[in-house]
Amino acid sequence: MTERAKDRVYPDAEVEERLKQELPHWYLEKGWIRRRYRTHSWKGTL
Repeated sequence: MTERAKDRVYPDAEVEERLKQELPHWYLEKGWIRRRYRTHSWKGTL
């Protein structure tokens, strides 16, 4: 079996459920898994 045959595409609902359970600060947006970081200011970001 090739590597490609092992790949799997997860439905959005399954991704969202796993994120809620395992990574609560992360979310799915337009096919991207994202997390927003909030900092005090732009200097804090650097």
